[in-house]
Amino acid sequence: MGASLRLFLGESTGSANQSRLVKGGSSYLSQSELPITFGIGKRDRADRLVIQWPSGRTEEYKNLNPGKAYDCLEGKGITAQSGF
Repeated sequence: MGASLRLFLGESTGSANQSRLVKGGSSYLSQSELPITFGIGKRDRADRLVIQWPSGRTEEYKNLNPGKAYDCLEGKGITAQSGF
């Protein structure tokens, strides 16, 4: 909860980026979905994903493939999940 994610696309050909925030519910008895989804169109990869954790730690991952789910744990890295 509280992590901020920025996804950078097409850095070599004219960049675009998207950002998301992992948050809990925003009102009484509400809940938000924890998985974060980015749409990258017809691109064959995401250039960079930067995660700013609530602790202040920043982690960066490069060349992520589309059509995959990734598990990101602070201090433990990123792992592509099978079966997406």
